[in-house]
Amino acid sequence: MTRLLRAKSFRGLRQCVLGLAAMAALWSIIAPVTSWAGDLDFPDTSFTLRSVDGLHVIGHAHFAVTTDSAGMTTARGEYRFLDGTYDIDQSTLRPGVNGNMPTLVHTDHSFFLADGSHDRESHVEFAQGTGVCTVYTNGKAEVSSAKFDFPADTFAGDTVILPLRRFVAAGGEGTMSFHVFNCIPGPKVLKVTVSARPPVPWDYYPGNLVQVDVKPDFGWINVVIAPFLPQIRAWFDPADDSSFVGCETARYYGGLKYMMVRVRPTNAEFKAAHAPTPDSTLRPQPQSQPTPYPQPTG
Repeated sequence: MTRLLRAKSFRGLRQCVLGLAAMAALWSIIAPVTSWAGDLDFPDTSFTLRSVDGLHVIGHAHFAVTTDSAGMTTARGEYRFLDGTYDIDQSTLRPGVNGNMPTLVHTDHSFFLADGSHDRESHVEFAQGTGVCTVYTNGKAEVSSAKFDFPADTFAGDTVILPLRRFVAAGGEGTMSFHVFNCIPGPKVLKVTVSARPPVPWDYYPGNLVQVDVKPDFGWINVVIAPFLPQIRAWFDPADDSSFVGCETARYYGGLKYMMVRVRPTNAEFKAAHAPTPDSTLRPQPQSQPTPYPQPTG
């Protein structure tokens, strides 16, 4: 009788262990998906484009994320300015696994004049290690290309939001660094450093928001070169899954500086100070820009 009980107990324990093993195997399949799903989980979102001082509406933007049957994700941002100019930023990403960030496969950012002709564009193929920057002058393309050994943490265009959002979601403590491809004006991979501030109200979106500052990192030479390079300030809502709600940036190196603010739900409670009522008829105005500083090498 004792042997029978021991045998049954052993069989039950074995079944339990096998059941746990099966659950672990299932988790090993599911976990890589859940580790990156949040990074790429963006609903279609619209933004208002304002002058950099926030006083005037100068355009509108829309973002959408789609995933194909192979699991590749495409993020597309479309910016329409009231003066007729526009640009389209489209990137394809491979999902991350085991907690790693998604990685870029290729990205295109094209800028157009009001008549629909090309103004400039950037194109990156990460597997091939190529980056191309093109500027059109009187319809003639001036192409600058370079080869890179892209670090795995390289992002470009709208996808820069991904590591910023993860940084905020993780608590935004201290600083973090990653790499960004940019045309300044030729192709360059920049190391940037990110820091976050405690949540406080922002004039243009409800709630207490985390402000993130993104700055190029060239070590001791920062004091000399930083004023000439693109910088970003972005805001995230920690009460809404660390969602991206706005930023201050420039269209491209030396281009129009502007503010972008997420179109908030109509039932959202506006707890921040009242934002200035915008003039929706104002077109983007030219801004004086610093003389480009010689690019750092390496």
